[in-house]
Amino acid sequence: MKNKGLIVTIIALILMSNLSFSQSSTNKSKPQVTALSKVNVKNYNRWYAGGGVHHIFVHADLRNFGVNDNKGQFSYGFYGYGGYMFNSILGIEAKFHFDDIYGEPQQWSNGYDVRYTDRELDQVYFEGKSVGVKILGVFNLSNFAPSGKRYQRRFNFAFYTGVGYHQYTSKLFDLETDEPLTGANFQDNELRNDYASSWFLPFELGVSYRLSRRIDLEFRPALNINHEDDLDAAISDKQNFELFFTTSLGAIYKFGPKRKHLKWTNAYDEALIEIGDGGNDFEIKDIDGDGVIDELDKDNYTPKGVKVYGDGTSIDSDQDQTPDYKDKCPFKKGKPYLQGCPPTKDTDGDGVFDDVDDCPTIPGPISNNGCPTIPESVLQELNYIAKNIYFETNKAVIKPRSYGDLTRIADILQEFPNVRFYIDGHTDNVGNDTYNLALSRRRAAAVAVFIENKGVDGRQLESRGFGESRPIESNSSPGGRQLNRRVEINLINPDQN
Repeated sequence: MKNKGLIVTIIALILMSNLSFSQSSTNKSKPQVTALSKVNVKNYNRWYAGGGVHHIFVHADLRNFGVNDNKGQFSYGFYGYGGYMFNSILGIEAKFHFDDIYGEPQQWSNGYDVRYTDRELDQVYFEGKSVGVKILGVFNLSNFAPSGKRYQRRFNFAFYTGVGYHQYTSKLFDLETDEPLTGANFQDNELRNDYASSWFLPFELGVSYRLSRRIDLEFRPALNINHEDDLDAAISDKQNFELFFTTSLGAIYKFGPKRKHLKWTNAYDEALIEIGDGGNDFEIKDIDGDGVIDELDKDNYTPKGVKVYGDGTSIDSDQDQTPDYKDKCPFKKGKPYLQGCPPTKDTDGDGVFDDVDDCPTIPGPISNNGCPTIPESVLQELNYIAKNIYFETNKAVIKPRSYGDLTRIADILQEFPNVRFYIDGHTDNVGNDTYNLALSRRRAAAVAVFIENKGVDGRQLESRGFGESRPIESNSSPGGRQLNRRVEINLINPDQN
């Protein structure tokens, strides 16, 4: 009987070995896929940033829930953070917060003594602000286990923990009179110099919802263990640490040029996309059903039924950067902010639409961006009149006999309110070069000020001085020097800076 049992055992072992070998041989013909299959992180985006608001519950000697008047149940704060994924499971975050904090004695408080005060716990409340930072490790729970799905999921779960540090200005107040308590605040007791601060241990659970390739919504509750007894400013002999809870709601923006983000990349599911999950070694995948396989599709999230080009991008018949399914004028080139339709308003009727017309109420040619141009004859008249502008010797003071001509120049310029002009000053070569340059600039500026005082918009004018550098006649004769001492009015070309 013993020999028969031994023989049966040997036969069973042989059969199991053959079965195991057969399975191994079969498995070798198919790639092995596990939850920890490697993905090439270079093919995915890794950076992200987020922010939002949260509600704070303080659980210390004083608390802001289960209290008599319920004031403290509405303590809120703001937060923001940046994150980086090392792979599809592990990452790191740097997070900051700014909170208003509040607490009172609970309804069932025992009323024990508060150190550094002559009050008991049920006679005080605290208020303060907290500013802090956290460094958190990211553990992407959704990517630990395979889902077996060949498309990106909508929900993601992650666990976060690390270390935090914050500073706070918690102060105690009398519950009846609202008066601050002397000796109870951080300026006054031996445990709190200058400001109160502490390290704390955060434990957070994040639930994200993928709105789009770029944007997620996130709900994140957190438990924080504060390694001090002064967050609520009520120091007692009852405890050595405090708790505060936060419930956060915010948004996440995912950076990068790639199609997917590592945070949403399950290695097992990605492997299924690449090699199939069973009998087929290759699978054609088209997430958005537009007829272009994902491997070649530049936009895997086009709406259902939208016509696309061969690269998977939505058709834009008029090439105006508005795809046809969003374009109300698909065969007329228009503007994205007008839903693909061209502008139709031309207030001054000059053929230049208002959205590109620099002077929408005054007719002007397209070459001048819809603003009027000034005739050459008017420029010649301005410079003819400008020859009669005289100054006192070696000064930038205009002589009274030039006032009438300057007034005439101002009247002409006001006829062209959207045309800009240079007021250019020049001198002869008598005297020092540097002095002449400064004198020409002061004289040009004096003319510009006079014209502005006659009603010309100062934005039309720009004064310049060139000293003796641009003579129009030889300085060897008195007549030539007189002609070189002049003021000119020139048109500023719209294309000039």
